[in-house]
Amino acid sequence: MTSEWTRRTLLASGVAALATPSILRAQDSDIAIGSLTPNTGGGGPFGPNITASHKRVAEAVNAAGGVLGRQIRLYQENSETNPETAVRAADKLINVNGVLGIIGTWSSSVTLGIMPKCQSAGVIQMCTSSSSDIPVADEKGLVFNFQPLSPIWGRAIADLVLSRGIDSYALMALNNDFTRSMMDGFIEKVGQDAIVQEPFYYNAGQSSYRSEVTQLIEKSPEAVFIPSYVTDFTAVYKELYRQGYEGVVITTSLSTGTQFKNTVGAAGDGVIHGFPVPALSSPAYKQYLDEVGLEDTGSVQHPFGTAGRDQMSALLLAIEKAGTTDSAAVAQAIWDVTTGEGKTTVYNVADGLEALRAGEEINYSGASGSLEFNEEGMVLGRDFQLSEIRGGQDVVLQRLEF
Repeated sequence: MTSEWTRRTLLASGVAALATPSILRAQDSDIAIGSLTPNTGGGGPFGPNITASHKRVAEAVNAAGGVLGRQIRLYQENSETNPETAVRAADKLINVNGVLGIIGTWSSSVTLGIMPKCQSAGVIQMCTSSSSDIPVADEKGLVFNFQPLSPIWGRAIADLVLSRGIDSYALMALNNDFTRSMMDGFIEKVGQDAIVQEPFYYNAGQSSYRSEVTQLIEKSPEAVFIPSYVTDFTAVYKELYRQGYEGVVITTSLSTGTQFKNTVGAAGDGVIHGFPVPALSSPAYKQYLDEVGLEDTGSVQHPFGTAGRDQMSALLLAIEKAGTTDSAAVAQAIWDVTTGEGKTTVYNVADGLEALRAGEEINYSGASGSLEFNEEGMVLGRDFQLSEIRGGQDVVLQRLEF
């Protein structure tokens, strides 16, 4: 494929022959959208906020008359952060509920797991997943990722920790699509010479991580980097503590939420963690806080709930822009309403619908970020934040636009 033959030109030219789901999307019926979120499992701390955001935006649009004169019917399923569960749920959403899009998938394994069904049925996907395999697997230009890919996470976290003067690192990670390429990005930034041993992986749900931790710290690195999810990281960290490791522990902020802090208590102080965060000064972020009844504390709140708001808003604005529920046309319109200069900037779906109906070109700037997408449907620049746990609280060390 040449550089000119992008997924956008595929969609615009109609070359992408998108199959129709077995339940036809009637033009005079409600518009069916699937919300497939991690309400339990590894993504459990984040899924309910994503779900609530999808529902909140859909209800607000329905109360104002819907999109294209039609109501939005939202079907909600719990992925359990489990690819097998998610595939069964996606099959129901596509073949029983006849959804135009499935939004809200969180883990890369879930997003990739349901992709063959979505591609075959011509169903749009919106996710907050970070595996580098996602744009490769999307052959029809139907996937839009509201989260930077994991190599960017690795490079950004490394950029942030390099200023701390650490010279040697050991790396191990949960064995999944999300973490593998994150390790590559981290190594790229800190340099291969700073890695004291070959990085390795462990499996979730092990009864013990004693041998893995022993291997990780056997060469006494100044710091260890352990990208993971909260359940397995909590178990790994407890083993690090038992074995008396005194170096710096670095992970993602996905691993250090309330569950981790409550479990390890004061022993968690000193853990450094990073992840992409909303632009706290954004009008859309401030609107989101008002919508959910949160006080603006100047700190990051609901990083994935904001993405849920943006997913549903961008999708509904794209349907209005396209003037149809044809998935290829809607996918093309997602770029049209989110990306590009010289347009009217809007920060919520209501203002966006009003502007579109007035004949204006819009650029929806989201609560989770600016939402500029590249040709592969991957979100571009995001802020990253590095924090340290002190006294059971996250203290921001540095922010970086990456």
